[in-house]
Amino acid sequence: MHLRLFLIHIWVASIGGAVVIAGLTMGYVTAATFIWGAVLGLVLGIPAALLNWVYLRPNRSREIGWTWPVARKIRAAAKQHPSTR
Repeated sequence: MHLRLFLIHIWVASIGGAVVIAGLTMGYVTAATFIWGAVLGLVLGIPAALLNWVYLRPNRSREIGWTWPVARKIRAAAKQHPSTR
């Protein structure tokens, strides 16, 4: 559970921060820039973090019942990766 929370925080902060930096760089210095950063960070960061967790912990994700098609593809990719042998 702790790895999932850590990954979620890292992914959301990274994506949100990148969106805010990009917006500020283009000259959009308003509250909307930060709101878009937060929204896109949550919308893109949470699924990315959970899929990253499935890649890192394929057996645990299977144990708790994550059987959706994209999780199966990621588990297959994790199985083929040389570092897991």
